[in-house]
Amino acid sequence: MPAALSPPLVTADPAYARGVTETTDDLAPLVDRWVEGWSLSRGGARHRDGEAWQVDVAAATRAVERIVAQPTPAELTRLVDETTTSDVWLSVVGPLDGVAHETLARLEAVTHAERMMTAPVSATLLPADVILDGDGDDQVVHVRVEVDGVVAARGQAAVVGEHVVFDRIATEPDFRRRGLGRRVMAGLEHGAAARGATTGLLFASVDGRRLYESLGWREVAELGTWRGRGLPG
Repeated sequence: MPAALSPPLVTADPAYARGVTETTDDLAPLVDRWVEGWSLSRGGARHRDGEAWQVDVAAATRAVERIVAQPTPAELTRLVDETTTSDVWLSVVGPLDGVAHETLARLEAVTHAERMMTAPVSATLLPADVILDGDGDDQVVHVRVEVDGVVAARGQAAVVGEHVVFDRIATEPDFRRRGLGRRVMAGLEHGAAARGATTGLLFASVDGRRLYESLGWREVAELGTWRGRGLPG
């Protein structure tokens, strides 16, 4: 962490007033590390595109996603101009002022009120009913919980240095409200700590935040995702 931090960007968002958003110097490296882990978890190539990262997701929902932390107005305009079709997504991490909202209004909103979150990772016991797939040499940890032979919950996490990016945490609808998500998170933390990770990162939906907050995760910055309005070519 730098010895002298630049001041946070000014925003009227009440979340900022609660201290959600990190300083400019803090946020960009965390987003860089999240992108590194997320692209590893998803198996997609990543490369720099101006201030943003571009990840070739090749998923059913989109082909490409650009992720950027607190872009300048000119850079945000450029990124919006290049987000032309519905299979191209743009995720912006950090507070947005009125001009940024007007620029992004040209796109279709995919998500809102999401957050980037972080938490310390430490060695934990593997819960008895959590199945850890793969071996200790894998950078991506996969865990699952089965109920009567059926996969009821699962998740994965990519370890990049001292950071681990938690991804695809999901519980099947018929098995929700049973605490399985907590056990998946515990299993992933166990596997990540064994690989040397000390800090966890994730992008959380509104519903997911309830689980992560109960586990001690802290909000780092607000997050929104948009996509182009045109049909894929």
